[in-house]
Amino acid sequence: MINDNGAVEQMVHPSRTWRTKCFEAADRWFSRLVRFMTAWHEGFWLGFLSANDLNVLTAEHYAESKFFLSVEHNLSGLFDWETSALDRYFRRGSRILVAAAGAGREVLALRKIGFDAEGFECNLALVRVSERIFEQEGESKHVVACEADCVPPGPQIYDGLIVGWTAYTHIPTRLRRVSFLRDLRQRALPHSPVLISFFARSGGSREESLVYRIATLCRYFLRVRKEPLELGDRISYARFSHWFTEDEVVAELRAAGFRAAHCKIEDDSGNAIGIAE
Repeated sequence: MINDNGAVEQMVHPSRTWRTKCFEAADRWFSRLVRFMTAWHEGFWLGFLSANDLNVLTAEHYAESKFFLSVEHNLSGLFDWETSALDRYFRRGSRILVAAAGAGREVLALRKIGFDAEGFECNLALVRVSERIFEQEGESKHVVACEADCVPPGPQIYDGLIVGWTAYTHIPTRLRRVSFLRDLRQRALPHSPVLISFFARSGGSREESLVYRIATLCRYFLRVRKEPLELGDRISYARFSHWFTEDEVVAELRAAGFRAAHCKIEDDSGNAIGIAE
């Protein structure tokens, strides 16, 4: 530092005291305790709640979300990564089925750029909001209701499929997710693309492994949950989510009859394209 006379003075930094050292140690242990208790909280409920119970929690979370229920969000259009996937893999003007369409953001955006888009959703609160927004926008067909983890039956007429933003990551158990994709595939023509998005993980972190081990123990001793557990299962913000590795996404697409044509992960989110075989 330069003083008023132009001379350089050495800056004096405050030294660590026993009080600051005590705080740093306490903060480290407190953070570890919070992570440990969070893992126990998540693990216990994952091992105790059934897949249907988890669906109820997730539905309640989104039914109370001001963001996903808002007109602003549902008229905000497509994300950049969605536009990029459409430009590369979907034929312009084709017929698209949007699964887990929420209150209709994707369906409305697709129609505005020339696609013949329809959607279905299991959350009745979101379906009711879609009715009001679609009427406001002069659209004749709103998002229709269906059962959770199910695809409405119908003919094989669609040229492309989209699973709503991160909805795939909220389906509990691999068996249900693969079954959902298989049923979705039955509504599409051969070689049609499907776009899914998900929460992503790089591998088994210590925290994820601890949650999984606790959940497995609770499932074994409590004898309530029948469905298997998976590494990457989490409960946060009162909703269920499965966090995927790239290999998991590719394997589930393949098991459902799709060839993985694209999979991109950035930080903690990802998206993938499968082609119906």
